[in-house]
Amino acid sequence: MALINGKCYDWNSISIHVSGMENIEVTSISYGDKQDHEGIYGKGGNYRGYGTGNKSNTVSLEMSREDFNEYLRVVKKKGYKDMYKFVIPKITVSYADEGVKTTTDVLTNVKIGSRDTNPKQGDKSVTMKMDGVAYGGIKWNGMD
Repeated sequence: MALINGKCYDWNSISIHVSGMENIEVTSISYGDKQDHEGIYGKGGNYRGYGTGNKSNTVSLEMSREDFNEYLRVVKKKGYKDMYKFVIPKITVSYADEGVKTTTDVLTNVKIGSRDTNPKQGDKSVTMKMDGVAYGGIKWNGMD
């Protein structure tokens, strides 16, 4: 990767788009995946090869309480009475700096499984955190 004038990606380089929710701004996103694998042993206690197991992933979003209220309004407008039944069709996270090709990760069919908040005295703002799974998987710049 070529850096332009030594500039690396930072928060200002990231654009997050939640499908169908153009009015919300995500203030933090975390996502990751993994593929289980295990060594298969042969004669003499040495690896003969390996076997693969299940893939899994996690997605975590944070936003202001005001944006969370907008999220709920959109979910309600789509006919859902239970936020946990709604599936976010797509979340795109694009990394772009001037003069460098844009990198885009795509999370599909995101189902939220938990939500929480922790407002306390002295807070300047209240945030909501939602955790879930991308059942359609995560494509990292076009690659599984």
